[in-house]
Amino acid sequence: MASPNGRTGTPDMPTWRTAAAAFLFTVALPLAVFYVLRSQGTSQWLALTLSGAVPAVRLAVEAATRRRVNGFEAFMIGMLAVRLVTSLLSGSPRVILVKDAGLGAAAGLWILGSLLAAKPFAFQAGQSWHGPTAAAARDAAWRVSPTLRSGLTRLTVLWGSAQLVDCAAGMLVALLLPVESVPALNRAKGLALLCAVVLATVSYSRRYRRRHALSLFGSTPLITGKEGNSP
Repeated sequence: MASPNGRTGTPDMPTWRTAAAAFLFTVALPLAVFYVLRSQGTSQWLALTLSGAVPAVRLAVEAATRRRVNGFEAFMIGMLAVRLVTSLLSGSPRVILVKDAGLGAAAGLWILGSLLAAKPFAFQAGQSWHGPTAAAARDAAWRVSPTLRSGLTRLTVLWGSAQLVDCAAGMLVALLLPVESVPALNRAKGLALLCAVVLATVSYSRRYRRRHALSLFGSTPLITGKEGNSP
């Protein structure tokens, strides 16, 4: 999540703390709310509805505090709002679980759809990690470096495809397994897939830098003139 100054972390909230906060509000706290409510006899439908509201409330509060949102944040707030409304209308815990899995498809299509925009999602994500000066340098490098554009386009495809795989697996879990076990299993599956994508991204970025002398996510992406190399 980008901070007011355009970076993932701030002097008061470094990157690892930002990531920890994201984990808390999107994984740990929703699971805790669901299973605590179930232990108190709350219905599956209500427990799922209340636990699913946690990430939406957090995003809304952050947006109100910063008084601005980026495109992806606005999209996710909208999707979580749709999720909350449909859960209120459906009355079925199974439908809520399927809708939750469907958010992964929406995110994946959003990421892949960014390939049709001027700059793909991987570039936009990298920009959010840097301040204005570094972001301007990356923007200039994007305009003159086909190699940088190729690398970030491939990572966008990887991330978007991973979201679609996560959605498909989540749908199967939501449809076939007992309702009580689905929230924990889908969170564990999502974390495992996220770790795999992160490792693949790091490995690809390192190999790309060695081959092309380019940093895909650093503050100085264009390091030397090796633009003659093929991707």
